[in-house]
Amino acid sequence: MRRIYLSHPFGGRQENRKKAAAWAKLYEELWRREGEYDFVIVNPLEYFKDFQDIDDYTILRMATNLMKSCDAVLFAPGWKRSRGCRYEHWQARGMDAYEIPEGVKVA
Repeated sequence: MRRIYLSHPFGGRQENRKKAAAWAKLYEELWRREGEYDFVIVNPLEYFKDFQDIDDYTILRMATNLMKSCDAVLFAPGWKRSRGCRYEHWQARGMDAYEIPEGVKVA
């Protein structure tokens, strides 16, 4: 089973958790409609939601380690404006990568 890491801006804003969950659901449904079933989307904003008392640097290091355990990365809109996502992009060198177009919106 392929593990696809979702790189999504957070910036401490809780609404970004909802957006990341919506992106994961949208792409899971899209790929399944296209006949892809052998994958799981790994959403670090969900994975680390209970780690609120840990500094940003440590969370980013943990998220990057999680990403490196995956087979591919899916970059959500806004990733180029996010320091953490840009770092993940740099760390993802050599991995399969997908980018959600900027114009696509989720609820």
